[in-house]
Amino acid sequence: MRAPFVHHVALSVRDIDRSADWYAGLLDLTLVAETDDGAPMKIFVNDCGQAIDLRQDLGVAPEPFTQTRVGLDHLAFSCADLAELEAWLHRIQGRGVTHSPIATSPFGTHLTFRDPDGIPLEFFVPTAR
Repeated sequence: MRAPFVHHVALSVRDIDRSADWYAGLLDLTLVAETDDGAPMKIFVNDCGQAIDLRQDLGVAPEPFTQTRVGLDHLAFSCADLAELEAWLHRIQGRGVTHSPIATSPFGTHLTFRDPDGIPLEFFVPTAR
């Protein structure tokens, strides 16, 4: 049996339309489904079939996300190499997204930033094994 892989991530957002525009524009996502059972949800996929679901639950807290609560700490997107990471750096700079400098850790090289709700995101190149 193979190890399972992450099929999709679902994020709670405060403003579904603002977040949908932000994620789709930055990551070149395609909207594939929308539902509204009292809490609107939009489902996007990238060209590899990876899905990101955005949901605006009526009870979502009005304050920005913080990773100091139990749950998600951050979401990382894999890059093939440093050239791809630098291309993402230029893309987020062009969209006015506040970000960290590119940094290297024992695990790899990364670039961190936050979405409109303060959810920490990262582009990441793992250290070669």
